[in-house]
Amino acid sequence: MISGRRLTKAISVISVSGLIALTGCSLLDPEATFAPPPTTSAVQGNGPDTISVSLESADTTETTQLYMATENLDFSDFIFIGDSRTVGMGQHLDLDTIAEVGVGYSFLMGHYDEILAIEGKNIVFNLGVNDLANVDDYIEFFQRLPEDFCFDNNIYVVSVNPTSGSYASMNGDIDYFNVQLSDSLPSTCKWIDTCSFLREAGFGTVDGLHYDAQTYELIANLIYNNVMLYQSLGY
Repeated sequence: MISGRRLTKAISVISVSGLIALTGCSLLDPEATFAPPPTTSAVQGNGPDTISVSLESADTTETTQLYMATENLDFSDFIFIGDSRTVGMGQHLDLDTIAEVGVGYSFLMGHYDEILAIEGKNIVFNLGVNDLANVDDYIEFFQRLPEDFCFDNNIYVVSVNPTSGSYASMNGDIDYFNVQLSDSLPSTCKWIDTCSFLREAGFGTVDGLHYDAQTYELIANLIYNNVMLYQSLGY
C-alpha cells in the first residue's frame, strides 16, 4: 500500500485549470468524443439552485477535454463502494462495485466483513448523500479501519457531489458533510474532492440527484486522475 502523511488540500481538484496543472496532458485525450447528455441544461450561477449545468453547455472548451474515453482508463485494480450514484456510474462504465440504491452508513456496516476481505485494490468510497446527518458515523468508520486492511489497500474517500433542481436544498448539508469528513480522515485515507470541480465546470443530471452518462464519465476520470496523482507522489 502507498502510505504517508495526509495530503488533501494540496492536490484536491478545485478548478479546470488546476486539474490540468496537476495531472498533466499525458492523462488526457483531447480527441475523445462523447454523446451529448440526455438532460436539459440549466444556466450556471452562484446559488445552489442554479449549479446544474450539463458539461456540453459549459462555456469552456477545456471542460470537454478534461477526460479521455473510459476505455483508455484501467479500473481493473479499483473497487467502488457506494450508493445509487455509484450503481449508475458502475453500470455505465462496467466498474467493480459494492453498491446499492438508497444506502448509506448502515450499508457499510452491513458489508463490513466483505469490505475488509478486499486485498491489493484501490478502494473508492463514494456515498453519504442519502444520510448526510450521519457524518459522525462515517468519520468513526474511517478512523477505525484496521491497520492491516489499510496496509493491504489504497483507500480513497470521494466527496458527496452536488445536486440541483428539486434536490438543490441539500447542497448546504453536502458542504457541511464534506468539510467535516475531509478534515477528520486519518492519514490512511486520501480525500478526493470532485464536488468543487463539478460546481465550477458544471454537471448534468437526469433528476437533480443522479447524473447523466457524460457526468458519470467525468467523475470517473477525476477519481482516476487523482488516484494516479496520489500514487505518483508516493501517497
